[in-house]
Amino acid sequence: MKGNLRGKLLEKYYSLSINKKIVFSFIVAFSVLLALLALLTYKISSSILIQKAVENTEQNLRLVSEKLDLILDNAENYSKIVITDNTVQDVLSKPLTDDPLINYQRYIAVQDSLKGIADTKTFINAVIIYDRLGRIYDSGSLEGVEDVSRAYFDKFAGSAYGLEWADTSASNYWQGTSKYDVIKLFQKFNSDRVGQTLGLVELTIMESYIADQYRNIDIGKNGSIFIVNKRGLISSNTDKRELYKSVADQPYFFWVTAHEGGEQFRDASGRELLVVSRYFPRLDWTIVGTVPIREIMKDNDILTQRFLALGIVFVLTGVILSFVIATSITKPLNKIKATVKNVQEGNLDVWLDLKSRDEIGALAREFNKMVDRTKTLMSSMVEEQKRKREFELAALQAQINPHFLYNTLESICALADLKRNADIVAVVNRLASFYRGVLSKGNAIIPMEDEIHITRTYLEILKVRYGAQLDYSFDIEMNVYRCQTVKLLLQPIVENSVYHGLKNKRGKGLISVRAALDGEILKIVVEDNGVGMKPETLEGIFKPLLDQGRQRSFGLKSTDERIKLYFGMEYGLSVSSEYGAGTTVTVKLPAIRMQEGTE
Repeated sequence: MKGNLRGKLLEKYYSLSINKKIVFSFIVAFSVLLALLALLTYKISSSILIQKAVENTEQNLRLVSEKLDLILDNAENYSKIVITDNTVQDVLSKPLTDDPLINYQRYIAVQDSLKGIADTKTFINAVIIYDRLGRIYDSGSLEGVEDVSRAYFDKFAGSAYGLEWADTSASNYWQGTSKYDVIKLFQKFNSDRVGQTLGLVELTIMESYIADQYRNIDIGKNGSIFIVNKRGLISSNTDKRELYKSVADQPYFFWVTAHEGGEQFRDASGRELLVVSRYFPRLDWTIVGTVPIREIMKDNDILTQRFLALGIVFVLTGVILSFVIATSITKPLNKIKATVKNVQEGNLDVWLDLKSRDEIGALAREFNKMVDRTKTLMSSMVEEQKRKREFELAALQAQINPHFLYNTLESICALADLKRNADIVAVVNRLASFYRGVLSKGNAIIPMEDEIHITRTYLEILKVRYGAQLDYSFDIEMNVYRCQTVKLLLQPIVENSVYHGLKNKRGKGLISVRAALDGEILKIVVEDNGVGMKPETLEGIFKPLLDQGRQRSFGLKSTDERIKLYFGMEYGLSVSSEYGAGTTVTVKLPAIRMQEGTE
């Protein structure tokens, strides 16, 4: 395949004029050098820009990580303040009393302590304490608090202390009419006097506060920073519509969970991205920064475009200069080329008139002599081929008519011996009708209606000879009858089916003739259930005739040639056959209606 392409390109190059070869060679050489220079420049500058973008994004992600560490450290410190608060320690160390008022006063005292801690810290959304007896204390303004402590009590049961951060989720309480997306810290705490487990602290931080830490970090106009967990869900994003969405199907997901640094990827939408990641172990998060490669390369693209524009100007200037010089040298050759092209298109009435007396002038004079001789030879060949075709068609009809007439007369003699006078009259009438159709007033082109009549009459005559051994059917659409066809189109095909398909068949033979229009194409199918043809016989039907195969394929091949002669090379016969099963001949003609008065 590559060899063929290379050959075609070389052939195209060799067919160019000298003028164009000079110009083309200059364009190719200069353009290749310019393209290589632009490509190398682009590659180098792109590599530098991407590396700078990776370093800048890594610094920004490091800053985000440090801010998160600071927030979580502060949260853990305030959690320690909560569990060491005297009021909290005192109230949770005491059992419930029978006096509801005292119990309420204790609850309010703990709530005030928690509220005082939560209200002074902007990053703390709520503080909740679950004691060992199932009582819940909160920092105030919370409603419908759901007890989620049991799982953590069980998890921390084997340790003196326990601390765990939980991934972003909806809060387990209501604030007003809303639940918020929060990050939760759970810490088990004990009595500082006796070491007895007192309860569990839940401290929540708004996810929006986490997102605010990197909201204003600039990594490009269309760049973005977000945080994903190990399952691929977005745990934090400045765009709240993206929260909890999965990026596990993105090509970069598995890479960012296993690597730190930067890499180029194509996302699910086909956009090229620079993806930079940093692992945040305290919450098993990965901080991800994405920047479109197009944005990184924006300035580089502008520089490359200007470089190419300047290069194109240089190329065009060189092309113009080389064209002017080459034209002055090759102008006579271009005139010869144009004249040769006219001859190639079939116009032999040309004359090359050049004033020059050099080698090119001598070439022009020899060319004129050659065209004149070619014109004479072409006229002789056309006339010879026309006469040859007429002789072949005449030979075809001479072969068909005596052969058929001889067999029919034999059948009439047999009927006479049997004294079947009525059948003799019928056969003679059909024979007369057949030859009347064959003559067709000398017309080579006749309506399909007449051709169907000729074929049907031919089969009726054969029916007399073969009797019950032969049957036939016609399925012709009405709009086919007025279409043009060459005379004796179907008769040679049917004859071939009878003498080479059905004659040697055991049992009843059947010939089916179908005709229909397919758009602008007239399709006729002649099918028999005869002995069929072997593959090698089928393959040789339309090849040049050899003496030993002439009798079998002459009718089909000649009919195909007649169709092509009258209607064009795209029309003709196609044959399919299965040995022992039958043969199908398909005729394709243009759907041309007969004009009135042409029959």
